[in-house]
Amino acid sequence: MIHSENKMKINTKYLNISIVVCVVLFLGLCSINLQAGDFSGKVFETNTETALTGASIRIENTQYGAKVNSKGEFIIKNLPGNFNKANLIVSMIGYETIKKNVDLSADNGIIFYLNLQPLQTGEVVVSANKKVQTVQDVPISVSVIDKRVLLDRNIKRLDEALVYVPGIEVNQDDVSIRGSAGFSFGVGSRVTLLIDGFPMMAGDNGDIKFDALPIYNIDRVEVVKGAGSALWGTGAIGGIINLTIEEPDEDAEIKYRVFSGFYTQPRYEQWKFTESLNLSSGLNLSYSQKIGELSLVTSGSLYDDKGYRDYDDSRRWNIFSKLAYDLFDNTRLKVYFNGAAENRADWVYWNSLDSATRPPTSTDRDIRINSEKYSGFGELSQIFDEKNFALLKFGINYTSYNNSYQANNPEYRQSEAASFYADVQGVSNIGFYGRNINLTYGLTHIYTDVSSKTYGDRHQQIASGYLQAEYNLPDLLTLTLGGRIDKELTEGIESDLEFSPKIGLNLPIVKDLTLRTSLGRGFRVASVAERYSAIFLQGFEVLPNLELKPETSLSVEGGLNWQKSIWEMPFEFDFAVFHNELENLIEPTFVTDGSANIQFRNVVKARIQGLEAGIKTFLFGSLGLETSLTLMNPRDVGTDKILNYRSEILWYTRLLLPFNYFEFQLDYRYKSRVENIDAQLALIVSDTDARTDVNVVDARIIFDIYKLYELPLRLSLNVSNLFDYYYTEMVGNLARTRLISLQIEGHF
Repeated sequence: MIHSENKMKINTKYLNISIVVCVVLFLGLCSINLQAGDFSGKVFETNTETALTGASIRIENTQYGAKVNSKGEFIIKNLPGNFNKANLIVSMIGYETIKKNVDLSADNGIIFYLNLQPLQTGEVVVSANKKVQTVQDVPISVSVIDKRVLLDRNIKRLDEALVYVPGIEVNQDDVSIRGSAGFSFGVGSRVTLLIDGFPMMAGDNGDIKFDALPIYNIDRVEVVKGAGSALWGTGAIGGIINLTIEEPDEDAEIKYRVFSGFYTQPRYEQWKFTESLNLSSGLNLSYSQKIGELSLVTSGSLYDDKGYRDYDDSRRWNIFSKLAYDLFDNTRLKVYFNGAAENRADWVYWNSLDSATRPPTSTDRDIRINSEKYSGFGELSQIFDEKNFALLKFGINYTSYNNSYQANNPEYRQSEAASFYADVQGVSNIGFYGRNINLTYGLTHIYTDVSSKTYGDRHQQIASGYLQAEYNLPDLLTLTLGGRIDKELTEGIESDLEFSPKIGLNLPIVKDLTLRTSLGRGFRVASVAERYSAIFLQGFEVLPNLELKPETSLSVEGGLNWQKSIWEMPFEFDFAVFHNELENLIEPTFVTDGSANIQFRNVVKARIQGLEAGIKTFLFGSLGLETSLTLMNPRDVGTDKILNYRSEILWYTRLLLPFNYFEFQLDYRYKSRVENIDAQLALIVSDTDARTDVNVVDARIIFDIYKLYELPLRLSLNVSNLFDYYYTEMVGNLARTRLISLQIEGHF
């Protein structure tokens, strides 16, 4: 809800945005007459000569790119006439990635051949430096989840996928990259979530709404580890998660996924709460096509989950659309819309360990949580020539929730928040002693309006400017320098100015071995919820604190990436050591001993040191192996104790065993026992010491009918938590038990 007293501020802001839009459009009109040309080629599978429909071709560090059609052909249109040599990156899920320097005038009609590679290596990313690069060219650790993996695992929410990423643990709604976060009901995330570069953080809680994301249209998930505030601003202390949306093909495609499964009965008699099997079901439907200058991706999803615990059901829907249109030869407009709603049960902590599948006895089972999330974004891109282009991004992210108590009930919770976002970004290549320096620069403004029974009526805004320079000496080094200035301008809060520098270095030692190192600063301003919370929640009272200072971090990393074919087997080894210093961490803190009152406070100075190692390979052409190990020492500097709600060891392994049209997959993840929690939780929550190491195995069998009968259909039998291992993701909250489900997916 936007109040009348703020309309003048918002109208002024929109006037400024409108002026910027007009300027960019004017520049676009002026550039229509640039001499332009096309670059074409073909992409096939090695040996079979099969056209690799849907493969992506991108020109590094630019906005130019294309997709391969059903004949194996691609055309990159409207290249400036003086655009000569460039690096082309050719990629497709299930195949190796090729990076090749080509002459765009002499090599027209080039043919690429890609080798099969079931385990993805050499991924293409855009999040680390706001431009297209391969992982080997980025000076910081990056992990990528592709859409095939999301579908194979029957992923319905993003947090279900993140637990498989090296160095990440998910504590309920809190995402922690390399120990950056503990547990705070998701409030004040230290990881920034983006969709195609647009921030999707809730304006009131500053959290990630996992249930609102268009999982079915994701092409890949990029996870950038370490402080990312130099380019992305507040919240990127732990890192960045960017969801890249798929691009349509020229041929119309309707694809679908339907699944249903059941939670098995608990092994313990006292945990059984029903004689029937609780179901978890869903449906995804999507249409996409590129028609001339117009591209469209749209989808709808329905989910119904009865839950593995008593009174733990949820129902939700999601709709999504992405529309792109080439206004002129060098000007493109993209428009996004995302909407979601959920209705679910309202309780947090279990009754006790003896009845871990039941809510507290006093729970009112008529109370539900209702939430809605809507966002609309636009991106206008303007290419001036081969060395300069600009992006204008603008949009709104709206969230609301309430429970069904009466408004005068102390446990009634309600909030609406709208965040308005605008970003003007430029990218330029300038000459420097015969070499090019790639510059990325821009201005950002975020304005948030909150209307809430829980937090009051609040307003928050942040204005920012950033600049990054990348200097490349081919086969010798790539040096990255950058920084960002952010200023918080929030009513009733002392204005704060933050400077976040960044430096990175890539050193190719030999053809397949690259060393990297980086240093960066991160920061996060307190969210509205952390400053102004005044609520009762299952026995706790949360108090406001207007004195909160921004969190800050300093992240240092060194690592290497080695990719090699050994005895015709693809092999990738990645290793990193990291050291993070964090100050003024905002944590929910018990006000006094023996009290159930909680307040968010700047209480922790922390130091997190560790190492991370990962291997990907396909052994003897028949067994895919992907494994990673993260070892951390997350310490509270003041007490020299392990930070609350952090694990010290994270280990993840994935096996793939394909048999022609069948494929067997196995996932194993281990997370060491959380040693320290807030001891005073025991005042309200029973059996807080019921914590254990996490040892979870997931298994699936995939039947690809297309390989047998040439029908575009895949059947998957998934078993999550195969051995029905019991553990907690947060204190007093049983994690998901065994779920057996059948998934059918196809397209036409």
